[in-house]
Parts: sequence; structure tokens; C-alpha cells
Amino acid sequence: MSFYNTLINRIFPAKKLSAAARRAGYQKDQMGIRSRYVRERSNWNGHLTRTRQFIADAAQNARLHNSAAVLGSGWLLDVPTDELAATFTDVYLIDIVHPEPVKERVRRLPNVHLLTADLTGGAVQLAVNADSFVQFVDYLQNIEIDNELANYDFVVSVNLLNQLDIILCDYLKERFGVGEEQLLPIRMCVQQRHINSMPHGKSCLVTDYQQIDTNVLDKTASVCDLLHCTLPNADNKQEWNWLFDTNQRYSAQNNTTFKVLAVCF
Repeated sequence: MSFYNTLINRIFPAKKLSAAARRAGYQKDQMGIRSRYVRERSNWNGHLTRTRQFIADAAQNARLHNSAAVLGSGWLLDVPTDELAATFTDVYLIDIVHPEPVKERVRRLPNVHLLTADLTGGAVQLAVNADSFVQFVDYLQNIEIDNELANYDFVVSVNLLNQLDIILCDYLKERFGVGEEQLLPIRMCVQQRHINSMPHGKSCLVTDYQQIDTNVLDKTASVCDLLHCTLPNADNKQEWNWLFDTNQRYSAQNNTTFKVLAVCF
């Protein structure tokens, strides 16, 4: 039905994918996101509202309204689920793990469907299966991925692009002891494949692209670029700041702000 569902059904059975997600740390990370949202709710609300509004406006402007795919649906904090359900005949929420509260909510929306898929294009399962980093790289370079996202009338990637490589590369670093120099090509590959998979003319992307850490003691700031890919050209775009963490839990002794970019292309 969808590109990711087809890929997973063909290569990785659902049970193996769920086990790989747990082993690589995706479920733990998802619970961490929920906990941070509870702590930072007042700081996150502006970002979440702008994200939902941008997506809802983009969806209304889609040429056709038969089907929509949401990549990285997560807890649905940043997804205008009700608006999408009212706009499209069918909405597909796609992620590697769907929290139980989300499953309960979706049961009340008959035209909203959950698809479990590895949004790295299969890299998570490959990393778990590989016996060495060299073997993983060989797997990643040779996997054939058919792109069927073009079959949807609207595709949105929600605060996902920068996250695709983080947990994967942390897992590779811990398991195989590789350094950042070896991981950078993996980050570039995973992010660029994601961008390339999204069909031009009916896609929407929301992503954080820069991290600003401000030291709570001396107020000095450090800036880190988060993307390692070429973003699509777009006339319809917005930018804003997301005050992500004010408890110094994400970066020691720092408050963390993300710069966010939203584009339609």
C-alpha cells in the first residue's frame, strides 16, 4: 500500500522490526520525548501549534484529497490529526513505534490508519542484523528501496529528519565502537534518502536544523548544525525557534533551543 509498508513487509516482518526498535532504543527515546513534553509543555506549545497549523494549511492546498501519509507521527503532539482526517479520505500515520494512547485515539477515527515502519529505510533492522560495522555499511549501500510515496496525495515529514540518524548512529557507536568520522556518511545517507523519497509537488517537511546551547552560568552559546543533507528549494517556508529544554537534561548546564524550518515542495 505505502512505500514503507511495502518495504517492511517484503524484508522485515513486523515482530522482528518491533524487536529491533526496542533493541536500538526507539521505545525508550519515545518515552523520553513524552516525559520532556510534560516538563516543558509551556515552552513547547508555541512550536507544536505552529507545526500543526503549517501542516493543516499545506494539506488544504493539496491538489487531491484522497490519501495522506504522515511520516514520524509519534505521540501526535505536532500532527493535526483531526484536521487531516476531515480533509482526506484516508490518513496513514507511519512510525517505527506507535504508543498505546495513540492506538486508542486512532480507533475513534475510522479513516486514520497506523502503519509500523522503519523510517530510516530499513537501516535499523540492518544495524541489528549486521555482525560488524563494515557489514552494516555494505548492507545499507546495497539495499534496494522502491519509492511508492508518490502514490499519496499529500506527504508530511514531522520533526523527523534530524531524528532519523541520531538513535541509529548512537546504537552503531555503542555496538561497534565507531567514531563520528565513520558515522557522518551514514547520517548523510539516511537523511538524504528521506528527502529524496518525498514526492515533489505534494510534500511538506518540518524539521529542526540547528541546535543552540546556552550555558546557564556564563550565558555563552554554542551552535551546532543538525542536518547533513540538501534540502529542497521551496517558496512556501517558515522558520521559528523551539525552546526545547530548560532543565539542562538534554545538554548538561545548558538550555537548548532548536531552530525549525517548515517547507512545502
